[in-house]
Amino acid sequence: MNLLSALFLTVLWSTTPLAIKWSVSGMPFTLAVTLRFLLGATVAWGLLYLWRQSAWPGRALWRSAGIAGGTSAASMLCTYWASQALSSGLVAVLFGLIPLMTALFARLWLQERLGRIELAAIALGMAGLLVVFAGQLSAGPQALWPASVVLLAVALQAGGAVLLKRHSTGQSALAINACALLVCMGVTGLAWLGSGATLPSQAVPASALGAIVYLGIVGSALGFSVYYRLIQRCRPISVALISLLTPATALWLGHAVNQEAVPAALAGGSALIIAGLLLHVLAQRS
Repeated sequence: MNLLSALFLTVLWSTTPLAIKWSVSGMPFTLAVTLRFLLGATVAWGLLYLWRQSAWPGRALWRSAGIAGGTSAASMLCTYWASQALSSGLVAVLFGLIPLMTALFARLWLQERLGRIELAAIALGMAGLLVVFAGQLSAGPQALWPASVVLLAVALQAGGAVLLKRHSTGQSALAINACALLVCMGVTGLAWLGSGATLPSQAVPASALGAIVYLGIVGSALGFSVYYRLIQRCRPISVALISLLTPATALWLGHAVNQEAVPAALAGGSALIIAGLLLHVLAQRS
């Protein structure tokens, strides 16, 4: 089950940066992310009703939902804003840094120690990301500020995952997600209202609407539930290492579907990333 969940998240996280890029086309980014969470919350609560799960057992669940929803909302607001200026591939590359930040937070807050093979796996993955990252930024310094905002989003996502690991034991991942999506919807809705509650000035492209539906149902209602369940069952660093594969696949997807330029450093960086993943798998089985 964990393997299937990891494969699902790999596909989801590979397609999410491109979907975010499309969803901010033709509408304010705050509205795009709010609509995503509105749809996601609606579907998640519908699933809770169908599966007869209670989402109101007490403060413990809402504490977990506050952690998950608050960090996810802040992270996504940063990501959506930066996606207006950055390619989907570069956003994916930066999110590939999640394992390093997760390992740092897990060491600080959960006192987790990493074995030498795991450290080597992370080092290989980080080296690959640096190779790809250097190629992406070679076009000029104009991407540095939005790239820094994405790094903040990565830190929020990693820190939230580690905190959730500490506080969500024994709770339903779907219930956590349903409540967390309400928090996300509230935070991003306030951001949209605070920015002037601007509506699209012209017809929204079908690709943007489709991306919002995909991110709301698959990315939020289903994806976050699977993600939270894996966090509960596995070490946070093991879940975070899934993201090492997605930068390379997202770069190729952005090139094939959105005609985004692919740097020459992609092949070498991708090889290092995959080598790090394989080494991590070996470490888990030894």
